[in-house]
Amino acid sequence: MSKSWFSMRASGGPVGELQIFSDIGGGGVTSEAFHAELSRMRARGVKTLIISINSDGGDVPIGFHIFNMLERFPAKKIVRIDGLAASMASVIAMVGDEIIMPSNAMMMIHNPWGGVAGSVEQIESFGTALKTMRENIVGAYAKRTRLAVDQIRAMMDKETWLSAEEAVRLGFADRIEAPLKMAAMASLPDVSRFKNAPTRARGIAAIRADIFDKFNRKSETSPGGQRRYLTKDERWEYGDS
Repeated sequence: MSKSWFSMRASGGPVGELQIFSDIGGGGVTSEAFHAELSRMRARGVKTLIISINSDGGDVPIGFHIFNMLERFPAKKIVRIDGLAASMASVIAMVGDEIIMPSNAMMMIHNPWGGVAGSVEQIESFGTALKTMRENIVGAYAKRTRLAVDQIRAMMDKETWLSAEEAVRLGFADRIEAPLKMAAMASLPDVSRFKNAPTRARGIAAIRADIFDKFNRKSETSPGGQRRYLTKDERWEYGDS
């Protein structure tokens, strides 16, 4: 499979794995392609689907299309938030029958946003669409967490970042597991566009360092088999699955 923001593989039995890394949507990846991969898993008889997430979010309509396809998929769904589930990625996470977060993972919820140029009618129509998206997102969180919708709206209004402990306490996740140290190279989600991202005022380099400290050091194995840890200044990328 070519490099993309998601990859799938069946584990040779009833357990399949889905990985969502980087942005949701874009890059030429379509919902139709996603549907085709899920159809292959269905044909293989997958009964447990593990969904690993490390993403800063992305396109809301595409995200809900993915959410709905996953919700209809006839398998137990286990979501693992391996690093960050922000924005639309956190909505997709709500599809899990069980949501697991390592102790150093984070989740972020906020209001959908965007911009449009055009006539008054077009701008008003876009505003109405954003409000509808917002209520759909609120509904997904409320169904999973059982929190009051007013509380969820207030959290979204101020862009709320949740630690694993906070996510479990509020119902956004079910349990905490030990931190991960990944042998594969990892992608650092771009949090610069979020208003309350950790240490935003110190700029991208500081954010990169701050998240590096919050997450486990990502490790890679060299061709000779010797393992080393990446430094804060190195770029992290996922290799092809």
